[in-house]
Amino acid sequence: MKIIVQKLLVFATLILLPYSAFSQSRYAQTTPDLDVKGVYIGATYTQAQVQAKWGTPTKYLSHTSEFGLNEEYTYAQDQLINIFCFGEDGVFHSFTIETSNFAVYTAFSGGIKVGDNISRVQAIGLGTPVLKSDSKYYLHRNNSDDALEFEHSNGVITRILFDTSI
Repeated sequence: MKIIVQKLLVFATLILLPYSAFSQSRYAQTTPDLDVKGVYIGATYTQAQVQAKWGTPTKYLSHTSEFGLNEEYTYAQDQLINIFCFGEDGVFHSFTIETSNFAVYTAFSGGIKVGDNISRVQAIGLGTPVLKSDSKYYLHRNNSDDALEFEHSNGVITRILFDTSI
């Protein structure tokens, strides 16, 4: 009887294991590898988890809506501002980065940050960004309508933006 119970527990664990990998994200289909310094778009985080990764923000705003807690973390440096938005009780959904302190896609050779040349996007294997205007490139990932936007000056990234459509 003991062996049967052990086998059932092992079987149940193996069945549930794949689900636990996706339970952190309500939106697993949204570019799961897009992160900012280890905080992933579509994943859910508490204020303590965000601050453990990024430090204390220079400004923190929160309010509750019909969808849950919405939070905005601002990290300012001189006149440059980095803003990160979380909604529906902690789901990371958008950001604007203006300093080199916050890299995106960090799993790809350390990622991309403000100050890098736009050619780095393709060089580290993320694909070819598409020029949409004189100052903006877009990068679509994983068959998603969501695009990472890179503003640049003479090919040097000056701002990185993302906002999911979910």
